[in-house]
Amino acid sequence: MTFELIEHTGDVGIRYFGSTIEELFSSAITGTAYVIGDPGKNCNRTSTKIKITFSDYQDLMMQLIDRIIFFFEVDEILYGTLAGFSLNGNEASIGLEGCRINGDFQYRYILKAPTYHKMEINPEKGYGVQIFDI
Repeated sequence: MTFELIEHTGDVGIRYFGSTIEELFSSAITGTAYVIGDPGKNCNRTSTKIKITFSDYQDLMMQLIDRIIFFFEVDEILYGTLAGFSLNGNEASIGLEGCRINGDFQYRYILKAPTYHKMEINPEKGYGVQIFDI
């Protein structure tokens, strides 16, 4: 598993793993989708590409996870797979794959937002931490 759940008073989080920055972001995306829920076996696969201007990796992670939550809440799409990742200066191009939600969806947690509380991205040690408001 590329991530693990973290119990946190009143919230939930993930510790995610990877040997490169791309693997860390991939694990964080997969972990975030897992925390939200299970789209079931008969989901309609979909993909999108986004661009994010960022100041550092924490800013990029916050914006990316915030968008994943937004896509889920507004468009009813749960993106949980990284399908492209490139950095050019302070701009990231990110491909995401996921499922359009149908009647089989099983919630784990209803996420409000990612937080900076205890947030960490440590490429040298191969892990990161993300806490979510629920």
